[in-house]
Amino acid sequence: MKKYVCICLLAGCLFMLNGCVSNRAIKEFAATSIEATNHLPSVANDLSESCIRQKQYLAVRAGNFDPLQLRKNAENQCISFQSSEKSFVVANKVIIQYLQTLDKLAGDDIITYDKSLDKLASNLGETALFPKEKVKAINGIVKLLSDASANGWRRKKLGKAIGSANPNIQLLLSTLSTIITSDYQQLLQNEQLAAKNLYLGTIKENKTKEPVTIILLQQQWDKEYKLLEDRKDRVNVYSDILKTIAQGHQLLFDKQTSLNKKEVKRDILDYTSKIVPLISEVNDTF
Repeated sequence: MKKYVCICLLAGCLFMLNGCVSNRAIKEFAATSIEATNHLPSVANDLSESCIRQKQYLAVRAGNFDPLQLRKNAENQCISFQSSEKSFVVANKVIIQYLQTLDKLAGDDIITYDKSLDKLASNLGETALFPKEKVKAINGIVKLLSDASANGWRRKKLGKAIGSANPNIQLLLSTLSTIITSDYQQLLQNEQLAAKNLYLGTIKENKTKEPVTIILLQQQWDKEYKLLEDRKDRVNVYSDILKTIAQGHQLLFDKQTSLNKKEVKRDILDYTSKIVPLISEVNDTF
């Protein structure tokens, strides 16, 4: 009898140990993904700011502007990006809240839910960069998180949470990646071209009149050129981060019924290790 009890206890301990190891790997993936997405609001805010800077450069170069109304007029031309920024920021908040929930479930901890997301998500409207299906995905994840919190989900519900969230998580991560690599990248290129035409055009036209001013303009252009080049490079890095998070979550979705297996732990840690070096590449830029 004692031998039977000891065997049962040993089996139970091994089962718990294996489960904890695997779930710790998922916790590391969730925590690393959260850290990697912390700067996304800065990227979102720069969508309209890049547009505004471009419009200001164009207006100054054309010589047809009111200095007191320069920014306001530029803002009026970039309203569409300001609307999409809100959806971008809310989508990022929802993704982070989901990743925090994933971390809690993996650790068998009590879920904490930010109820302000309910209002933020419900108030979202369609925009050029966030059409109806993307807004619906945001609200879908919010509903899942609210239900998980209200019903006291714990570790046994980890697979269910991953399975339910994956379609919307994949759509949102893909959407943010596309906005960054396509729309934001194009904005930066347009801004750089407008800045180049302003600075270098002014320098060429006035190089013999105000030499000191020309030197200052050249130095300012050099700084702005480098900053924009760095941002364009980091945009691709951020896209890689989002794609890697999506791939890691897809793995968890595919293995949702066997999350405690060693190969799942190994594979999800591989995705985590790919994200870590990318984080430092974007930290200094955004």
